[in-house]
Amino acid sequence: MDKYEQYQSIRRKTDDEWDCLLNHFGKAKGQMMIIWTLWDFGRPCTQKEICDDWYENKQTVNSAAKKLIDEGYIDIAPSPENFREKLLILTEKGKFFAMRTVGKMLEAEKRAFASLSEEEQNELLRIHNKHYELLKKEFDKIKGETR
Repeated sequence: MDKYEQYQSIRRKTDDEWDCLLNHFGKAKGQMMIIWTLWDFGRPCTQKEICDDWYENKQTVNSAAKKLIDEGYIDIAPSPENFREKLLILTEKGKFFAMRTVGKMLEAEKRAFASLSEEEQNELLRIHNKHYELLKKEFDKIKGETR
């Protein structure tokens, strides 16, 4: 297995761990994205903010939001800044669920990161950022070729 295949394998295994834990909580990925964002931001959010935060399409977020409203995890309210926008808000049931799920996931991720030495943390951040910049450059080339 070459280095790129090893990298992809690790990435897939990491994604699988996240997906497995999300499935353990009995919610679809789109539903967990909404709960995660509302918990992480600590305030009501618009569907657009959630779409932007997760790079997800409106239809996915809208469908997930409807299900969470029906299940009593979130409420919807008009935005004070723009009457056409609606805010998604965690209900008490949603806050309790988020604390038991997303809260624990975030803490686990922070503990895993903190288990790295400061040098390893800096190196991980440097390499991830460099990889992102190089990948963005390569994707921009593809966009330029396909116009």
